[in-house]
Amino acid sequence: MSTPGAIILGVEYQALGLLRQLRATGVPCILVDQDRWGAARFSRYCRAAYQCPPYDSDQFWSWLVNLQEEEGLDGWLLITTDDEQVRQIALHIEDATYRFRYVGPAWSLYEKLYDKRLNYQWCRAHGICSPVSYLPEAREDLPNGELEYPFIVKPAFKRNFKKYSKAKAVVVNSRSQLKSLLAEQFSALDIREILYQEIIPGGGAQQWSYAGLFVQGSPVAAFTACRLRQHPPDFGRASTYVVAELDPEVEAQSRKVMAALQYTGLGEVEWKRDPRDGQLRFLEVNARCWGWHALASRVVGNLPRMLYDHAHGRAVPSVVPRYGARWVKYVTDIPVILDMWRRRDLSFAEYFRSLRGNLVSCEWQWNDPAPFFLQAILIPYLSKHRGY
Repeated sequence: MSTPGAIILGVEYQALGLLRQLRATGVPCILVDQDRWGAARFSRYCRAAYQCPPYDSDQFWSWLVNLQEEEGLDGWLLITTDDEQVRQIALHIEDATYRFRYVGPAWSLYEKLYDKRLNYQWCRAHGICSPVSYLPEAREDLPNGELEYPFIVKPAFKRNFKKYSKAKAVVVNSRSQLKSLLAEQFSALDIREILYQEIIPGGGAQQWSYAGLFVQGSPVAAFTACRLRQHPPDFGRASTYVVAELDPEVEAQSRKVMAALQYTGLGEVEWKRDPRDGQLRFLEVNARCWGWHALASRVVGNLPRMLYDHAHGRAVPSVVPRYGARWVKYVTDIPVILDMWRRRDLSFAEYFRSLRGNLVSCEWQWNDPAPFFLQAILIPYLSKHRGY
């Protein structure tokens, strides 16, 4: 392959958005994923797809190196959509930048983002407000007044936690329930791979992000957005409806985080505004392409192409956001709105009004309709493999 293209690590909806935007500007692309099927596999722009070993396995990196050598992918851009992909590249950063083009953190930085225990300590050291957390050092090390019940037990990182729970976090209502959880469901899980954290009340209206392309901590093309609906509704794994809306405080605090990290690459800073005091609480930085990135196409432009140009040493001018656009993922948003309707948090009239105007569909594109129609067929498969 003569013209260096992009290796999109993923076959799900994040990969679909990347594939469509890059192919629209003439960039060759291939897909690589640990799962065989995903929405992007059905796209008319999908010319080649490869199934790799699990991202968290010791075999993944050597497999990717073999693919690069066999297919002549020297200098192709790696684009990540999953935390374990980023971890693998960060751990092999010298080899990665020698063989490919990659814009992302080395392990010395990424470890502080990947491990939520380290991230909590980093936030405290840099004066960044985050939910009150307790970092146990032993199973007998239980909160004693530092946290009030109920609180959540969450993973420091998901790599092993997901073997014991499909939930993003587990709510515990009492000391006895926490002891039972540790002794039974989490009995084989290393205690240093979890943390206990206060529950920040509120729903989607309190969930905010600042996302885009950053170079050495400064935004090149970034914008704030409110993640109004998510699936599942309590501790969502993924957003289902997002609105690009200016929030100056979210932008200012996010710039502070990215500047402190001197972050370069695509990234998303997540926050939740605590309705008890109006204070923003830092949640995490996703050092990769995030789920609803296609919204950027209506707000700041073609982010994947900007990343490609930056990786190839071309100047990428700063962009001023144009707010007002919205993004929806119908296949997961419909169950969410049905649940909200049942709880009388949203009427059908309000739902249909939310779909008017400048709307970006995660799956639908008039000249590439197959992913929209065929993704429904994948729901049982994705429920089993990805926890839909």
